[in-house]
Amino acid sequence: MSVQELWISRTNTAVVMKSGNDSTAFIGGNPFKTINGAITAINAIGATGITILVFPGVYDETVVIPNGNSLRGISLLTVIIRQQNVISNTTVLTMGENTRVEDVTVLLTSSNHVNLTGVAFPGTTSQNARLRTAVITVDNSTASTSGTSNVYAIHSFGTGTPDDSISAVRATTITTRSVGLGNKRAILVDTNPHNFHCRDVNLTTTSLGGAGSCIGAEVNRAGAELSLRLVSVQGTTADVSQTAGTMILSSANLINSNANNLSFSTVLQPTTILWADPAGLPTGGTRFYRPGTASVSATEVFVRLSQKAVIKSLAIRARVAPGGTSTDTWTIRKNGVDTPLTVSLTGAQTSNINNNVSVTFQAGDSISLKLTASTGSNITDTVIQVDVF
Repeated sequence: MSVQELWISRTNTAVVMKSGNDSTAFIGGNPFKTINGAITAINAIGATGITILVFPGVYDETVVIPNGNSLRGISLLTVIIRQQNVISNTTVLTMGENTRVEDVTVLLTSSNHVNLTGVAFPGTTSQNARLRTAVITVDNSTASTSGTSNVYAIHSFGTGTPDDSISAVRATTITTRSVGLGNKRAILVDTNPHNFHCRDVNLTTTSLGGAGSCIGAEVNRAGAELSLRLVSVQGTTADVSQTAGTMILSSANLINSNANNLSFSTVLQPTTILWADPAGLPTGGTRFYRPGTASVSATEVFVRLSQKAVIKSLAIRARVAPGGTSTDTWTIRKNGVDTPLTVSLTGAQTSNINNNVSVTFQAGDSISLKLTASTGSNITDTVIQVDVF
């Protein structure tokens, strides 16, 4: 029995193979030649619950999955949905509501500066659509270094609000390669407040030249949430960016230890560095903390980091506040230079936290903590903490 004959009697299945014929094909019977031939047949009768089963081949198509249906490739390595050398704005694969796509490779290339998207998640698809065991590659690295284009491997811009038990993307390798100006992202979550969860993914955004913004994963909308679990993320500009909204990382490897100087949230408790002074602080000058519990010093005390890291969430607690109008300020320093990661206590404040800034440290860099105290400060018994990710 031939492969083609094997699938003729399969109901609720639209078989697609390179030897098929869209004119004679039908759901549950003769195979289609193109994915869009199968989709046209599904849309013609408003069918749901159909699996588009794609046999090996390169399919030069753009695909919108019909609501309530799925697409599955026979092999991740041999089923390729592709658009090459496009000259206009292009999205290769658009997820429909309540759909599933798995075991396919999506490839989009251009030598031009046009806007490119590998996979789009519109509507509420971040909640009810699934992308599994796929390879997504978007590449316009042969374009000029002076042009501008937005290049996204995965773009989620809908309104779905799943909880973190629902992963829209899983077991997928996602790559963006680009040049020139514009925004380049392996995953971008923006436009509407919504949630987008990923698990077991590798994200890479690489610049081959030009001054574009190349970030592995970004959330850029107030009220939106992007969570990444069991992931590896890297980008030429930054690995991740919580530009607006919330970024949640769990068991995430940030290859370049760069969060775009912004904060993010973690599921697991990170490593911490603690400094503490058990008494009243000297006033009206600059002092430096020693690791552990000890009196501050006029001499800067350094701690060497043995591996690259992101330092974030500078928190201060004191038993007695500065009082009056006094303000005391603590600043994280990198190799003896102030960073933007600072926190202050003013008046009656006894605690504060800066959770909006991150600083990248390379292996061998030194971290220290500086205090600038007011002349009239009464502050006593201080404990300062940073998170090391």
